[in-house]
Amino acid sequence: MKWVPLAWRPALVAVCLLALAPACALAGEVGWIGVSITDVGEDLAERLGATFGPAVGNGVQVVSVLPGGPGEGALKRGDVIIRLGAQPIWDVRQLQRLVRGEPVNRRVVLGVLRESAQLQVPLVIGPMPAEARAALAGEPFGFQVSERDARDAEADAPSRVLVAFVEPESPAARAGLKPMDLILQVNSQPVETLADFERAADLSVHPLALVVRRRGATEPLPLRLDPGR
Repeated sequence: MKWVPLAWRPALVAVCLLALAPACALAGEVGWIGVSITDVGEDLAERLGATFGPAVGNGVQVVSVLPGGPGEGALKRGDVIIRLGAQPIWDVRQLQRLVRGEPVNRRVVLGVLRESAQLQVPLVIGPMPAEARAALAGEPFGFQVSERDARDAEADAPSRVLVAFVEPESPAARAGLKPMDLILQVNSQPVETLADFERAADLSVHPLALVVRRRGATEPLPLRLDPGR
């Protein structure tokens, strides 16, 4: 899983690293709980409903817990998070938005289903690592990126910044951006690393002008925010 920060939620595996934050906070500390999560499928939802009753809601399932992250020692692989504080959890995006609304170092309590037990799990929101934060710089436009290994970079395309996830119906999706597109430029600035991408995106004015490579062809893609964003 790409430290996909949520990680993330690469579209190809529908998993997300729970580490998102508001675009306005990207320049400072950003909160996360350091777990990879996925939406609960129908089969698991039926089993949970049979064990705990329908009132528990859908929740999201923990795919992995990152070593050294805030969730280590508190959460386990296979846990289903059904509540953050008093708020029921229904899907990945909702939990992301709730977590990114919490300040770093705040203590929160998660409602968790673990095997046949329903638990209250306290943990402290931690600061997101810089690499994970950089991968979220495109989130206002509805996409996230990851960095491929330097050994995979091509001589004529040294960029290692790949599109990991594009949210349906987002500005990025409407512009034609797709998972696995290789980002070469952001607003006429060449990018090779996640740090380059974050700097270029943070300095950008709207729209966000990308140049991407897809199946050997280079294509410009202007991304425009929805009115009111």
